[in-house]
Amino acid sequence: MKNSLFLLISLSFFSFGPIYEKIENTTNPGFYITVEDFTDRSNYEYIVESKDSVRIIFGRFFNSELELGDVDQPITIYNGKRNFYIARVAVFKKPNGDLSFRHLKYPNVYTKRGKLKPVFL
Repeated sequence: MKNSLFLLISLSFFSFGPIYEKIENTTNPGFYITVEDFTDRSNYEYIVESKDSVRIIFGRFFNSELELGDVDQPITIYNGKRNFYIARVAVFKKPNGDLSFRHLKYPNVYTKRGKLKPVFL
């Protein structure tokens, strides 16, 4: 009895859930940016899909000649006045029309070193 009830409930969840192909078709690559401005205690969050928008946002908060290069891993920049965080994400639209995102799975940068053998001289 419990198994049949569990099966009935699981089938109803699968029938009303979003279709995986539909979610994948509406997913675009993009960037998630948060900026904490400590001078006026404000927080900004951006979800953008183009690299040009990232350059405009970066130029708005930092007056420098440096450019933001390729974003392979999440980047955090803290200069005492502002904390800038950027990460590549998968951007999709919610049913109500708002943009949302899913973080990408980045490969581990650090590799574990094997146990070192002692050296005898």
